[in-house]
Amino acid sequence: QPRLPPSIEIACYRLVQEALTNVARHAQASQTWITLTQQSQILTLIIKDDGQGFDQADIRPVSLGLLGMRERVNMLNGNFSIESALDTGTIIRVTVPMAMNNEQ
Repeated sequence: QPRLPPSIEIACYRLVQEALTNVARHAQASQTWITLTQQSQILTLIIKDDGQGFDQADIRPVSLGLLGMRERVNMLNGNFSIESALDTGTIIRVTVPMAMNNEQ
């Protein structure tokens, strides 16, 4: 199985690490799912939990963890989104183009 480009490997590792830290600190979740798929030249990372969720309007503008996640994805020319609402859990979705990040 071929490996991902190092920049994408490191970014995915750090994104999952930060997301799981947030789940442990805030979500009160009983389960968390992590999915990493590649279709064509797009890599998709989804991190989902069944926790308490949150009102997205309550996110502090300078939430360093989420800001850092968003910046990592932006550096790879990717997209970062969060879906959450009270009592529904949270889904973090990241898509990254492989073609623009294919360094060896």
